[in-house]
Amino acid sequence: MPHDIDFPGRQSDEHVVIVLHRHWFIFVRSVATLVLLGGAPVVVMLVWSRLTDWQLADGSLGYALLVMAGALYYLFLWILIYGYWLDYYLDTFIITNKRVVDIEQAGLFGRTVAEERLYRIQDVTSDTKGILATSLRYGNVYVQTAGKTERFIFEQVPHPELVARSILDLTDKIDDRLERPDGDSLPAENPKPLSPATRSGTVGKLRQ
Repeated sequence: MPHDIDFPGRQSDEHVVIVLHRHWFIFVRSVATLVLLGGAPVVVMLVWSRLTDWQLADGSLGYALLVMAGALYYLFLWILIYGYWLDYYLDTFIITNKRVVDIEQAGLFGRTVAEERLYRIQDVTSDTKGILATSLRYGNVYVQTAGKTERFIFEQVPHPELVARSILDLTDKIDDRLERPDGDSLPAENPKPLSPATRSGTVGKLRQ
């Protein structure tokens, strides 16, 4: 299904065919880990208070330091959740009618964009490893190209086998006359032979 999404370097006649993000389970798994880490201090405090007579008086220095440490700890967890969300949402794999684009977010202020034309794609494969990946149907897609970026890896995307098949279908539709980035067209594999009349006319012009 076509998507209306803008990205760096998109051409006016370029149509987005597929937009991919990592599978939602990858983000949920990361957040679940942080939630467990968030509950760990509370459990430790409750167990410690029941096993010992240790208590902190309200307003004491120890109580203030403990509250401050807890606040910093949970603020750090929230920052990690925000970072995981940015990584999940902004890491985007785009397939258009002309090329593949891999946009990877590196932290808050870094971004890497790699792209390659469809006619340079040589092979597309996919794999799914593990019980969870098989059950939830996510995996990796590998795109082998003849360009500067020799291999694109779309990691942990939904339905990798369908994505690989869609890319191969698009490459099959690429015509030999597709224009290169510099404006030259690809040479035809089997050029049509000239007719005798055209050939004799051309030879006559060359002799002149």
